[in-house]
Amino acid sequence: MKIGIVSAEPSGDLLGSKILSKIKERFENIEVIGVGGGPLTDHNISTDREILEIMGLVDPILNFQKITNYRNNLIKTFIDEKIDVFIGIDAPDFNFDIHRKLQKKGVKTIHVVCPSVWAWRPGRVKNFKYVDYMLCLFPFELEYCASVNKQAFCIGHPLLDKQSDFETNAKENIICIMPGSRRSEIQNNLEVMVEGFNQFNFEEKYRAVIPIYKEDDKYLIQHKIQGHKHISFANVESSEILKKAKAAVVCSGTATLETLLAEIPTTVIYKTNWFNHLILKNLMMSEFVSIPNIVADEEIFLELIQSNATSENIAHDLNSNMADYEFRKKMIQAVKAKLEKPNLDSFTNRFYEDCRG
Repeated sequence: MKIGIVSAEPSGDLLGSKILSKIKERFENIEVIGVGGGPLTDHNISTDREILEIMGLVDPILNFQKITNYRNNLIKTFIDEKIDVFIGIDAPDFNFDIHRKLQKKGVKTIHVVCPSVWAWRPGRVKNFKYVDYMLCLFPFELEYCASVNKQAFCIGHPLLDKQSDFETNAKENIICIMPGSRRSEIQNNLEVMVEGFNQFNFEEKYRAVIPIYKEDDKYLIQHKIQGHKHISFANVESSEILKKAKAAVVCSGTATLETLLAEIPTTVIYKTNWFNHLILKNLMMSEFVSIPNIVADEEIFLELIQSNATSENIAHDLNSNMADYEFRKKMIQAVKAKLEKPNLDSFTNRFYEDCRG
């Protein structure tokens, strides 16, 4: 079986690796081609995916031709290589056109991470018909997947398999800062995070540590924290910092789930350019943007979006989190208990039977 795969970012690499491992248990002679990083590089795939980091509403338009050419080249490669299965991980605006064109060629299509149609742009469900199997990370997403061609499954989030990595009783006076895994997110979010931490840390009792996702990000982060003596970065897994930290300030995304697993009070921020925000604001349907708040159906992590993401608000919430530490930790633990442990068995059983038939 020949499998094509596209993973746009580190969290997707972990998901893709687990899915491929599970498929390998049922099928012999698996060959993988495509784009990815991290654990996916164990397969013969390209790591050239910088263009997949272009996000928002304006930048993809400005880079439309580059993105289109890149995607068309991938589609051509997949067709020329006669792949049997295509796995698109997240990045729905990029991957769904690949699903559509490959499905017409008889390729089985799998999309991993249900697009957040429950939060914004609900019209995207019409594209779910180009997906044979939708693999959701959270149970509440299944109700939005009626138009999937074959079946949707809740496979749980792979981070829950690594829960022990986030656990320790040895907390230190550390605030973990996570500005995002994309360069544009670091550009938009890190400066105000640093300012907020410094205002909170006026007595200089704490230090902030920023985990580095990619070596290329090191120089940008180093430049932005230069001269701030209580802020440093570390080229380690984020769990290594989070398990020691007492609180976190993070960009909305997978990082909010990581801080939930670490059971630490968290301030969630997100800033983008004004045009992106103007459009997104009118398209948003969900009251919350972070998964822990959506699962809880209440704001257990303060969300500071766009103009509310100020250094003063960040500092104030850090102080509140420290003052109510034990109470907030109990709230976090209650939400964490609602998450389903990862399980790919139902999907792989159905996929195996369909392939045999």
